Amino acid sequence: MREVPFADLDVDEDIDIPAFLLPHPDEDEEREAPQRAVVLPPSGTGVRRHRRRRQRRDTRRRTLGLVLLAVAVVGALVLAVARPWRSGSPSSKPHPAAASRHVPLPSSAVLVQQDPKGGAASITLLVGNPVSGGGHIVLVPPATMTELPSFGLDGVGKALGLGGPSLLQVTLENLLGVPLPSAVIVGDAQLTGFVQPAGPLNVDVPTQVEQADASGNGNVLWDQGPSTLAPTDVPRFLSVRGQGNDLARLARHQTFWTAWLARVAHDQSVVNGLPPDLARVMRQLAIGSVSFQTLPVEAVDAGSGGDEVYRVRQGDLDQLMGQLLPGVSPERIRVQILNGTGAIEAAPRVTKRLVPAGARVVLSGNADSFAYAQTQIVFYDRSKQQAAERIRQSLGTGRLVLSRQPLDVVDVTVVVGKDFNG
Repeated sequence: MREVPFADLDVDEDIDIPAFLLPHPDEDEEREAPQRAVVLPPSGTGVRRHRRRRQRRDTRRRTLGLVLLAVAVVGALVLAVARPWRSGSPSSKPHPAAASRHVPLPSSAVLVQQDPKGGAASITLLVGNPVSGGGHIVLVPPATMTELPSFGLDGVGKALGLGGPSLLQVTLENLLGVPLPSAVIVGDAQLTGFVQPAGPLNVDVPTQVEQADASGNGNVLWDQGPSTLAPTDVPRFLSVRGQGNDLARLARHQTFWTAWLARVAHDQSVVNGLPPDLARVMRQLAIGSVSFQTLPVEAVDAGSGGDEVYRVRQGDLDQLMGQLLPGVSPERIRVQILNGTGAIEAAPRVTKRLVPAGARVVLSGNADSFAYAQTQIVFYDRSKQQAAERIRQSLGTGRLVLSRQPLDVVDVTVVVGKDFNG
């Protein structure tokens, strides 16, 4: 794990909450402090007369306010009697449950094709509409750069090879900002078995697909245009890069999913052998209009001979997730996780807790010591104190600390202590 510059906690260890963490007293509290006795001036100056007038004026204002309040209460009662909200009236219709980051993305599934090296060759997010059918299919480029908790910035697809399904799961959730159902991870043989009941698929190949052999000679695998795809050809059709970039490869995925869903629409039994959640979402997608989107990214120059990598366009991603999960604020708190215990997988376990709280882990690494007994939730601006408290509640432990040393790249730093048992 990489070392990350440690934030100066600036904490007085003798007290539970540092004095500088407490909010400043507001003006109302200051006005309620004891005041010196009022000294009456000699008669004839008119000061006492003005004071009595001011007191009478304040009394009249208070009385008027009470009268207006009483009128408002009576009006509300009359309205309730005149127009009761009885069962069956339009206003009594139950509202849909508010969208939340605390539950998995509704009616969704994640299908991951694993490559021979253990990484992810393709990552597909399926989101169905259980009411009208149809939905969204989001294609995630495996080379999308994001924070892999404990491992640093790398392609999201590498999480599977570095930390197995659990690391890939938490990395995807942190990237998208919402809990997801457990990903269905398949190799070539299992993927072929998934498609086998549907039989050959009629696809429209967007561009010619070539692959160079060991001698450097190009072999045409699929010509541009209509083609028939046997189930045994599906893994290669989805994974081979061809002569274009990885985004061009994902365009091939769209024609595959279109053909497979068309077969499901004709005979829904062809997905009976799939994991139940994946089969349910595919049935929903097959009976309605499906919108295909590639995760909003832009290519990043990796240098001569470097692998092709992509950077997320965060604003566009927030907009996309707003379509998939309406009603949830796109604003997320930027968090750094520092391992203060040396425990393996501390950062992924913390990340799993923080995503539902509206956090986005952008940095992870080691603290300056592995001897932290208590978890520290460090924030750098008083305006982030409520967000820091949400994080503390999500972790179920820890102490809020206001740092006097500003840090621009994150809003909150979590220093994981031995008290965290997530």
